[in-house]
Amino acid sequence: MEPITTAVAAITAASNAISFIKARINDVQSVTEISGQISTLFDAQKKLNEERNKQASVSDISFKGSLDAVLEAKKLQEQMQEIKTMINLRFGPNTWQEIVDHHNKALREQKEAQAQARREAARKAKEIEETIKATLLVAGIILVAIALFAFLFVTVAQSNVEEIIL
Repeated sequence: MEPITTAVAAITAASNAISFIKARINDVQSVTEISGQISTLFDAQKKLNEERNKQASVSDISFKGSLDAVLEAKKLQEQMQEIKTMINLRFGPNTWQEIVDHHNKALREQKEAQAQARREAARKAKEIEETIKATLLVAGIILVAIALFAFLFVTVAQSNVEEIIL
């Protein structure tokens, strides 16, 4: 997806989530009822940051594009601050921080699980490689043994033929 399209999609998702939270904040009984929208906000913020970082690494950055990305990120940050205030007023003073901490913990656990999966895949690949090496070694030894027995039988057979001829 093009950077502009991804950024627009992230902004649209964030705007929809913010509108939903603002409309429903007084009706919900628990934060879990709006957790999906909060998750959408975090995802949109992550995508905007990724796009801004991608644009920063490209050599021919357009000034307008980078300015738009910064302004959109600031606008989203401002709206998230507003959501933070609304959630803290509705559910208690540290609720937003607990949400952020839980989100960060979930991201850490996800990264750790991915790293563990990569380590496990590397371990299995190494195990398969070692199994293949051992199998080839055993097959090689068996082939050498068969070749030696064949050479022995041929030599014995030729020596018997020479004795008969002599």
